[in-house]
This record gives sequence, C-alpha cells and structure tokens, in this order.
Amino acid sequence: MKTADRELPIDEARWQAQERARLGDAGADDGDLRIARALRQAPDVALPMDFARQVAALARQQAAVTMALEQRLLQVLLVVLAVSTLVALVWFGRTWLAGLAALLPGGEAAAGWCLVAMLCGLLNWGVGQLRGVAAGSWRAT
Repeated sequence: MKTADRELPIDEARWQAQERARLGDAGADDGDLRIARALRQAPDVALPMDFARQVAALARQQAAVTMALEQRLLQVLLVVLAVSTLVALVWFGRTWLAGLAALLPGGEAAAGWCLVAMLCGLLNWGVGQLRGVAAGSWRAT
C-alpha cells in the first residue's frame, strides 16, 4: 500500500502552529519559525561550471578501479581452479584413466588418444589466453 493511498492522522494543533510560523506570525514557536525561514531562504549553492563533467570523470575513474580489481580477482580464481584441477588429476587420474580405458572400445590406446586430444585443446586455449594477456585484452572465455 502506498503512503498516498492511506489516510494519515493530522494533528490539527501542530498543523496550525506550522502554518502560523509559515506566515511569519510573531507568536509562533521558535523552532517552527526557524524551519519556515530556512525553507524560504535556500542557501546559495556555488557549483563549478564543469561540475557534471567532474562527477562523470570521478565515476569513470572509480569504475575503472573496480573493473581492474574484478579482473585480478577473476584471474586469481582461474589460477585456483587450474591448480585444483591439476591436484584432482594427479590424485585421481590413474583411477579415471583406468575407468575411461574400460569404457572406450579401443582400451588403453583410445584413452591415451583422448588424453592427448584434451591436452591439445587445453594447450590451444591457454596459448590463446596468453596472447590476449600479452595484447592487454585478457578475456575469461
């Protein structure tokens, strides 16, 4: 339910006190008079002529810092993923290779060729990533 949809109770005495202060009545509450005076006389805001450009440049700079941090964190996570994958392959590799050899029609020879194909694909992807890093446009694809 929106605030505009519901009826808010109005304190009539408070309302009248605020109205007297708004009209400048000398018998009004001092606090209400100060509030009414402050609302009538807005402070001068001296923004520089290029304020919007300065704010946009600051936002762009902060976005660049955030993007660089995110890229570094993503690189660290990819390294952690690669290391954990290597650890899992070393730890469980023989068991997986024996299971793969039993599953494939060519036996151990077919499992070896599957492993060679996977390593070639991984090496190709890694070289592509290194080229991207060297060119300054690292991508996590």
